[in-house]
Amino acid sequence: MLKLSLIIPAYNEEQRIGKTLQNYLFHLQKYLPKEFEIIVVLNGCHDRSLEIVESFAKKHKEVRYVNIPRAIGKGGAVLHGFTMAKGKIIGFLDADAAFDMMAVQVMIERLLNGEVDCLIASKWKGIRFSSVNEPFLRKILSRGWNTLVKLLLHIPVQDTQAGAKFLRRDVFQSIGHDFICRGFDFDIELLLRVKQKGFTIKEEYVPNKHIPGSTFNLKYVPRMFKDLIKLWWVRKSL
Repeated sequence: MLKLSLIIPAYNEEQRIGKTLQNYLFHLQKYLPKEFEIIVVLNGCHDRSLEIVESFAKKHKEVRYVNIPRAIGKGGAVLHGFTMAKGKIIGFLDADAAFDMMAVQVMIERLLNGEVDCLIASKWKGIRFSSVNEPFLRKILSRGWNTLVKLLLHIPVQDTQAGAKFLRRDVFQSIGHDFICRGFDFDIELLLRVKQKGFTIKEEYVPNKHIPGSTFNLKYVPRMFKDLIKLWWVRKSL
């Protein structure tokens, strides 16, 4: 069995998917030579993302991809990648390469050593509001969302939405795959399911940089809030 399966959900990422793959490959080839795979889930792309990823897959056997013609949401793309994964540890990183890969490697090592069941990166843990590297409005939305999640679901983390989360494959297999949330709120349900099954979740600060061009849009907020309420209602049955 491979040690790591890294999922990259990608929606119209032709401007950065090439550099991101180079970055992830460079670090993982040094850290886990021949023991990892990268699965790019092309989620309704209508730019050159597929062409670029195909080229990488031909040159690097560690890279696999699936092209989904009609977008199924970020969460749907991650779930699809998880079901394809062959690694002992599975996880996802966003296509913007915002997180420091050296710190991410430490996270993966802790999971491989059996120290924790699920480990997530955080931009907020132990960091002052003014020091977080994000636009002001996005920080306000992040803190409001986090307050709601803590209030309704009692998930004790500071940053539920950071695009860097890893868990053991057997943990994922035990939490069920019939997810309610398939968009940007997928992260909440993933953490809730892990928590409800009694697995341990640890959050660690990982240095990051704000990368312009996020696919998140304010239009998704009402749906996220609706799904949050739905998760609160069904939380005991998960």
